[in-house]
Amino acid sequence: MNTQDAIELLGIAPEDDEREIKRKYHKMISRFHPDSLNEVGEAHIQRAQEINEAYRILSQSDSREMQNVYGTEVYGTEAHGADNHKSGKREQHQEWSGEWNEAAFIPRNIYLHYSMNLSEEERKEAQGKLYYQAACGKYMWDPEEEDFALFLTSIRHAAAALLERTENAVNAEDLSSVPDLKEYRFRIQAKLFEYLSMQYVNPLLVLDSLMKPESTDRKGQRIYRVKAFLAAEAASPEGRLIASLQSGEYLFPKAFHGNQIQLMNKDKQVLGYLHMEEDRLYFCIIPLLKRHAAQVKFLVQEEGGGTNEKNEGINNTTNSSNFRNSGRGIKRGNNKLKVNIDFYFRLEDENYTYNSSELNLKIAEILNGYEKYLRKYDPEQDQFCDLFARLSRSNFRSRFRLKDKDIQYIREKGMDTIRSHASDFVRTRLAPAQIPNDGKQTPMRGHPVFLAQHATGCCCRGCLYKWHRIPAGVRLTEEQQEYIVDVLMAWIEREYNRNA
Repeated sequence: MNTQDAIELLGIAPEDDEREIKRKYHKMISRFHPDSLNEVGEAHIQRAQEINEAYRILSQSDSREMQNVYGTEVYGTEAHGADNHKSGKREQHQEWSGEWNEAAFIPRNIYLHYSMNLSEEERKEAQGKLYYQAACGKYMWDPEEEDFALFLTSIRHAAAALLERTENAVNAEDLSSVPDLKEYRFRIQAKLFEYLSMQYVNPLLVLDSLMKPESTDRKGQRIYRVKAFLAAEAASPEGRLIASLQSGEYLFPKAFHGNQIQLMNKDKQVLGYLHMEEDRLYFCIIPLLKRHAAQVKFLVQEEGGGTNEKNEGINNTTNSSNFRNSGRGIKRGNNKLKVNIDFYFRLEDENYTYNSSELNLKIAEILNGYEKYLRKYDPEQDQFCDLFARLSRSNFRSRFRLKDKDIQYIREKGMDTIRSHASDFVRTRLAPAQIPNDGKQTPMRGHPVFLAQHATGCCCRGCLYKWHRIPAGVRLTEEQQEYIVDVLMAWIEREYNRNA
């Protein structure tokens, strides 16, 4: 896409200034945002990507101020240590000759470290920054050319840019009313980071560049051995289980959480997360395992481990950062326990290919959910904003939170079923004019609606009057019952989105 294509796509007129271009972009992208359709389709995502690409081209063509519209993290990175200004003729924007993933959701920046032999003029222009932006595009990560830490920075910036773009689409002037926004935004950015990184890493190529197979089986399938370990506080439940492990004992994968593998023993007791000593391996091994492209085996390492390192068995240490060189200490107190694991995996599918379309759908779904979360708490759109603000000032009401088991229950049943339960509660326990033992009943204990009742002041007729000015002694109207159900579900959805 060139500048002319971008102008035609967004319908830009010659007299349009930066503000008008931005307004037209927001208007068009809102029509093609996943939230505007009943379901997210690939054609819909592709159209949204074309609109975003057009706006990116115009932003870079007009002025430096327009570069910041996607967020300074990605396209104007001064605040994050990069430098988009020219730094002499040797280190400035350049074409990057790397593998290209056309289907990637968003372009990313390629960052390079400044060389040590900068001229005095270049040092002044660098202004103490550690790296500069060498290129921007849908380039795959090449471990030989791009520093791993800078690759991670690039993906973090891309994820942050998508969040800022979503926030701009909401057009909210003030997001301060959104509850727990910082915490929620961090979790969403972490999810985006996981899927974006998968789009820019070819796991087989990266694996080949990082390590060689230890052996092959009779079918010629490659078998790798990875240095790994488990670690925990010695006094914790996991630490006590780790201390009881025997050399040569088999361990088993329980679940994937992001890019982490949770292990368990033969009795299905959770031991914690596996730590690999080479961080880059997480980005090639985990995707292969999630795609069932490899088989794994975990063994507690034998004493000596077949390596030149000493004390490779179960070790105590008073310094968690000193795991790799820790010995068999006897100090207790703040101890941490470590056991070295021989992590073997065998490639089953050497023709592994990533599915960018599937990843794009997941990314779009995450952004769609984030926008819904923001819109729900826009003061102009949230009819319960004032109510929840008052409830938050009550020590009793604000202490109620959905727990993991409640979140799981909601996932299994679905919000429609939970709403049906809430309606049943309101109709049978709150709607009658006279309620026996009102204020002392504990209906639906152990159910998410039970927590919502108390958190929102909808647990009895007395609280309904105190918090909602709904009089007691009179049967609730249909409208009042519907209002109470809406309040209960608004709180449940807030809590669910905050924890999901």
